[in-house]
Amino acid sequence: MSKTAVVIGATGLIGNALLKQLLADERYARIIVLARRNTGLESEKLEELTGDLLDQDFWKSIPRVQAEDVFCCIGTTRAKTSDMQEYKNIDYGIPLQAAHWGLKNGLQKFVVISSIGADKNSRVFYTRTKGQMEEALRKLSIPRLYILRPSVLMGHRNEFRFGEAVGKILTKAFSWLLPGRYKGIKGQTVAQAMIILANSTSGQAVYESEEIRSLVEG
Repeated sequence: MSKTAVVIGATGLIGNALLKQLLADERYARIIVLARRNTGLESEKLEELTGDLLDQDFWKSIPRVQAEDVFCCIGTTRAKTSDMQEYKNIDYGIPLQAAHWGLKNGLQKFVVISSIGADKNSRVFYTRTKGQMEEALRKLSIPRLYILRPSVLMGHRNEFRFGEAVGKILTKAFSWLLPGRYKGIKGQTVAQAMIILANSTSGQAVYESEEIRSLVEG
């Protein structure tokens, strides 16, 4: 049976790879992208709805659909979003809003990108926000919730992130010393794992970086 997929955060490293893979996947007949700007991709299967994902009115304006699989790849950085409240509105607020919207539109699987080290009690704002997001999602009545916690993401971005660039260099140089969960992982691999989980019946909710890699590589 052909399914409908909804992608939030389709212009980032993981989201862009995910969108391309979904467009090539025969199991999906319709791909809906919710984003601030167009992706630049074209396909008969693709529908793009653009607007402010922080605006409640945008979510209310979306036509009702049967959105079985919702993929959330949203995320920002302190370099792009220095205001801590705005940062939380994006990394915490948008995934929660997407899940609430999905539950009104036939949601069966919600697959979301978190981060290595996510912990609601962390002293680090970034990982604490991700941990709080995870906890809030678990409290919703989502039929199947899959949380992915990738390590340093490897791959080409359209934007330059200094901290991530340094992390990539160090990860490549010392990958042989790093435990599995800390090794860098390709954005394309994470995207593949998201689709695998959306089409599985796995009861495991959280996947660390090495588990994400194992899903794809076996």
